[in-house]
Amino acid sequence: MPLDYRKKNWLYIGGSALILVILLIILFSGILSPKQPSGLEKVKNKLTPPEENTEIIKPATYTAENIINPNIQIDDRGRSEIQLEKKAAAFIERWASLSNQDNFSNIEILKNEMTEEMLAWTDEYLKKQPEQKNTSIYQGTSAKAIVSDGTLSSNQADSLTVKVKVRGQEMLVTSNNQNKTFYQTYDLELKKINGLWLANKLTWQDRQY
Repeated sequence: MPLDYRKKNWLYIGGSALILVILLIILFSGILSPKQPSGLEKVKNKLTPPEENTEIIKPATYTAENIINPNIQIDDRGRSEIQLEKKAAAFIERWASLSNQDNFSNIEILKNEMTEEMLAWTDEYLKKQPEQKNTSIYQGTSAKAIVSDGTLSSNQADSLTVKVKVRGQEMLVTSNNQNKTFYQTYDLELKKINGLWLANKLTWQDRQY
């Protein structure tokens, strides 16, 4: 027997009410809500750092090939200047270190490093030096270069003047051993002859005590 329209309405209302009740139960029971971590899981989450990218990044490697431009040539002029400054400093140290008992042997040794022009000048210079009549008491001078500076105009330059400043001591061996400290500046001109750098001219200033 077919249902009349009243019973159908009641069935629709009842079914809708039932569905509504089921939805309310599901909503309040938390079935559809995301699962919340327990207290223990919260502690674990705090102690365990989040996953990170474990890829190892290697440090960059730098070599002479990727640092220095191969097209840049190292200037040899600086090296030459340093060598000549050292040569001039050694020359002046020996020239300025002498005594009344060595008969200028320090300067005689340096003649191998002089041009013909300076050799002639040195011989005249030594002739003008006063003779040491009393050599029983030692008198001498020692010198140490403290500054040596010169600048080549180019790699092809064949002359260079080096300014050398020395700190020296005048020594007189007596009962009191009288020593005096002084400073003195020399200008030594070096000249390149047949591939060799030789001393060509020497001048100096007065000693400063």
